[in-house]
Amino acid sequence: MIIEQVHNKAKVFVMDQLKKLNYPAGHPFNDYPNTPEAMALELIILIEAFTHKHNIVINLLKKCKGIEKNKFSYVKYNQGISEAMWLYYLYWGLINSDAIDILVDVFDENMPIFDNQKKFEFSFLLSGFADCLIASEVKAITCDPFEKEEQLRCIDGEKLIKPLFPNLRDSSVLRNQNECTVLEASTYYYQVESNVKKIINKCRGNNISGHNVFSVGAIFINASTSFEEFYSYLFHEKYGIYTKLLASTLDALVFVSLDAKNDLMLNNIYEMGYVQTILLKPTEKNKRLCKMFRLDNYIALGTKVDKEIYEKGQEEYGYYKMLRREGFVNIIPADATEKEIQEYLQYLKSSNIRSH
Repeated sequence: MIIEQVHNKAKVFVMDQLKKLNYPAGHPFNDYPNTPEAMALELIILIEAFTHKHNIVINLLKKCKGIEKNKFSYVKYNQGISEAMWLYYLYWGLINSDAIDILVDVFDENMPIFDNQKKFEFSFLLSGFADCLIASEVKAITCDPFEKEEQLRCIDGEKLIKPLFPNLRDSSVLRNQNECTVLEASTYYYQVESNVKKIINKCRGNNISGHNVFSVGAIFINASTSFEEFYSYLFHEKYGIYTKLLASTLDALVFVSLDAKNDLMLNNIYEMGYVQTILLKPTEKNKRLCKMFRLDNYIALGTKVDKEIYEKGQEEYGYYKMLRREGFVNIIPADATEKEIQEYLQYLKSSNIRSH
């Protein structure tokens, strides 16, 4: 009963703020709770219920409004909901690991951390053995080829190939692909490089917070053709940007992707390996912190990169095929078997949430 009262009070507060912000017609939050997209609003309501941080919640709602140049911008909206989901994911990690009692406070972007005039989007102050400030910066990349590729044909079984690096767009490999559609506009190397640079820059300068700082950058990947292509952006021997990460003062970089359906604790993305961490400073304390926040699915620890991940990171092209069956349209790996396709379709048609 008490939990229900707290949730209802938080809901009233959030919905009242929505009215004040005058969200545009057609915004996904306006149909709460009747659309899948409105799940992000439910997470914001729960953030209010958990933290009672009105300033953080109002700031998230302003960002999720997604207005740029007086028009709704899906890019800005996506960045806003990614930030809300990441705050929620980390907070629920503390609850899951029974570490919520060492949380002293949650701060918004006005918390001064480094003397570089740059601000992290939010931070957690922990006591006890941790005794540090977890500072996090979130970036989102919208990777939907259905929006970016003008020549994309939605034909079931259509073969697709994507150059993972911009300077491969005119390679002989692509010129000889007579049977494949080339995804020329869906390479995200520059976007990843730019976002990583912005995250790294947040960590420059002297620590003025008065606390030990554990800095975490998160990159949300939305509607990507594959998770594996990002391994190439990082670890490719010729083009990868991993050396830049190692030279930075950032403590951890995390790649995050949601599934088609997600549980309210976002535990499915943790169990499915959709949250993957590069722990650049792999001390025992930092590993314990990662465990508390559900960030311990490592693909690299300092200079040690997982062997399988590193090998996949040497790929220069992605190979896929179109799935268009039973009302579903998606891009899947080129080597997906008929059995795997049928299992995937059954999952999409069901109400089940995947987890290991």
